[in-house]
Amino acid sequence: MTNTRRLVEHKTLTVDNEELVVMTLFEKGVNKEKAKKIVPYSKKHAVLIDRGSKVEFAK
Repeated sequence: MTNTRRLVEHKTLTVDNEELVVMTLFEKGVNKEKAKKIVPYSKKHAVLIDRGSKVEFAK
């Protein structure tokens, strides 16, 4: 699956105690284990599939 990208999401609080959602989109070829090493506090992982002119979420 070389045409896939991983999307990782986690939440944190700002200094004003407001919720901040951080989303990181990784390069093609990064698997879940690599993403967890880079962003160890991530909770949600999704896979995006590049289908030419459009990108879809994997089901």
